[in-house]
Amino acid sequence: MRKEIRKEKIRRRKNFFPTLIIIFLSWIIVGGIIYFIDPGTLGAIPLFLMVVFVALLFTTSTLLVNTRRGFIVSFAATLFLLLRYFGIGNIINFLLIAGLGITVELYFSKNS
Repeated sequence: MRKEIRKEKIRRRKNFFPTLIIIFLSWIIVGGIIYFIDPGTLGAIPLFLMVVFVALLFTTSTLLVNTRRGFIVSFAATLFLLLRYFGIGNIINFLLIAGLGITVELYFSKNS
């Protein structure tokens, strides 16, 4: 009886090692893009934003232990980086994006 409960508990436990590898690799790629690629190169900015989104998604999902919250935080941060790139990212836009992210999270947490 105890063995069966123990096996079930082990089977349900999540393995974070592959996620940790993805997190480290994605942050290393972000650093490599920042250091080695010229921003004027065609497609460098979209590539950078996609890799930053993936890095933030896996990092915040692991830290917050919730994929939806990690997605919301990653999307908000990437959106703010995009606004900063276009020169319109300021503290007011940051606060508006943060408020929108909090509102979306509250909406989804009330419905589930």
